[in-house]
Amino acid sequence: MSRVSCAEAREDGPDAGFTLIELLVAIGLLSLLSVILLGSLHFGLKAWERGTVHADRVDHVALVQSFLRRAIEDAYPLFTVHAATQGWVEFEGTANSLRLLSSAAHALRSGGRSRLSLAVVQGRQGMDLLVTTGPELARDEGVVTKKVLLANIRSIKLSYFGRGRTDRGPAWHEVWSGETRLPQLVRIQVSFPEGDDRVWPALAVAPRIGADVGCVYDPLSKQCRGR
Repeated sequence: MSRVSCAEAREDGPDAGFTLIELLVAIGLLSLLSVILLGSLHFGLKAWERGTVHADRVDHVALVQSFLRRAIEDAYPLFTVHAATQGWVEFEGTANSLRLLSSAAHALRSGGRSRLSLAVVQGRQGMDLLVTTGPELARDEGVVTKKVLLANIRSIKLSYFGRGRTDRGPAWHEVWSGETRLPQLVRIQVSFPEGDDRVWPALAVAPRIGADVGCVYDPLSKQCRGR
């Protein structure tokens, strides 16, 4: 057998190696597969991050609604007498603000009843819904707690259902102030900026306490006894 024939036999045998072209093709295919896999992994991570952020924002809105629901349900109709025939409960509500006496401050690590107010203020990225709380009997402004409930909202609208002093029957009002009783329902509507994926479900809450049971009118001091 000639030398050429022996070389050809070795190249065609089971121990023959790859040519340079075959090696380059294999490396190119491996690189292409790596790029595709890395792209899919990156897309999956981005999708997971977006889903996690969206879930957190949805959970936050649910927590805010739970806080407001409890605050309004526990609203206490503290009756203040200003004259022998004139008085009202400590509850002042407008279309974009609310002030009441409630036990909801437990969520803010405070005990007992607290004066709670909701207001819309200018924040870093837009309008924020701010809650301010302070103990009922505290006189020091240093014990007041302020916390942003919702950041970057477009608008808030509050309305109140009940029978006011001059009403013949229950109706919706944009203002509830100077009344002798709490409203039967408090409705809170919040809207977010365009493109914001947060959703505010319908929220209407009924206060549970109907009367200031601790109020015994004293005609001398013209207020409830013991206060």
